[in-house]
This record gives sequence, structure tokens and C-alpha cells, in this order.
Amino acid sequence: MIRRWLPLLLIYALLILLGLMISDHVSEAIAQKADAGASDMMWMITLVCLVYMLASAIPFVPGAEIGLGLIAVFGARSALLVYGCMIVALSLSYLIGRLVPARWLAATFRILRLHKPAALVHELAELPPAACEARLRNHASNRFLLALLGYRYVALALAINLPGNTVLGGGGGLALFAGMSRLFSPLGFLITLLIAVAPIPLTVVMMGYQP
Repeated sequence: MIRRWLPLLLIYALLILLGLMISDHVSEAIAQKADAGASDMMWMITLVCLVYMLASAIPFVPGAEIGLGLIAVFGARSALLVYGCMIVALSLSYLIGRLVPARWLAATFRILRLHKPAALVHELAELPPAACEARLRNHASNRFLLALLGYRYVALALAINLPGNTVLGGGGGLALFAGMSRLFSPLGFLITLLIAVAPIPLTVVMMGYQP
């Protein structure tokens, strides 16, 4: 049993470590560029936004922490920009997840010798979303899983705001998995995202924080 799960745990730990390293480098670069002259400010902001969006879209990268670093450096005036960048980043992750062929995920499970999940993914890939949800409900073994499935949009919003959600894949990973699951409609996911990401930027704007 240990030999079966050890490779997966090692990959998981390496992904978290890589995500934290990316976060540290991005935050450090932002802090170093914060004192740029006015003529370079627009170029710097554009570059920072691009890096922030790409980093936040990557699973296991703590994008929320990077966003807080941006707000701490630039103040309340950057909160809405940070909010928009996060929406774009997680939407990109979700879209990539929707485009990933189910057979790739099933193959990954087979490589890790997780044959039951691989068979389930292969089976669900052939079903429309409604039938897929019904199949998962029949497959769920307890009330918690049924509730999680029934209130999946609420669960996703809570997970995105959960402190330390890097261990769950971070915002980028959660969005990617939501897209791969095919259980979250594009409109439903977007509405959930707009609500879930709003609290911190909205609070900062209302407080008028300035560095």
C-alpha cells in the first residue's frame, strides 16, 4: 500500500514546493519593481499583471497570496485590478480543464496504479453532465459526498477562500479540476468565481488601504 501511494505523495509534495517557490519569486520581483519611475509604471503594471495571471492559473501556486502582496505594495487602487486578474487566471485554468481529454486523466491514474478512478473517469467521459452527476450520486458512499456534490458551487467558493488551499491545488488547481470534472457549467463557474474572489478586494477598497 505504501509503495502504491509513495510516488503520488512525492509528486504532490514537489508540486506544492514548486508552487511556493514561484509565489516567492513573483512576490519578490513585485517588491523590487515597486519603486519604478512614473515613465516605467505602465509597463511595470502590465508586466506584473501578466505574470500574476499566469502564475495564479498554475495549480499549487498560492495566487491569493501573490494578490495580497500586490495590494500591499500598490494599495487600494490595485484591488480591482488584482480582482480582474484573478478572475481571468482562474477562468483560464477552468477552460484548460474543459479542454483536457478525459483519456489523459484516466491514463495518469493508470500510471499511478489507481485503476478504479481510471475506470470511473473513462466511464464518466462518455456521459452527458446530467447523467454524469447521477452516476456519481449512485457511486457516492456517504452523505458528505452527496452533499458536496449537491452543493458543489458553494463548496468550490469556500475552497477558493480556504486558508492554505494550496494543498488542494490552490485556486488554479481547483479551477482546473472543476473544468476537468465537467460538473460545473461555464456560466455557473463564472458566477461562483465572481462572488468567491470578491471579499478581499472589496474589503480593501472599502477600507481605502494605502501602503
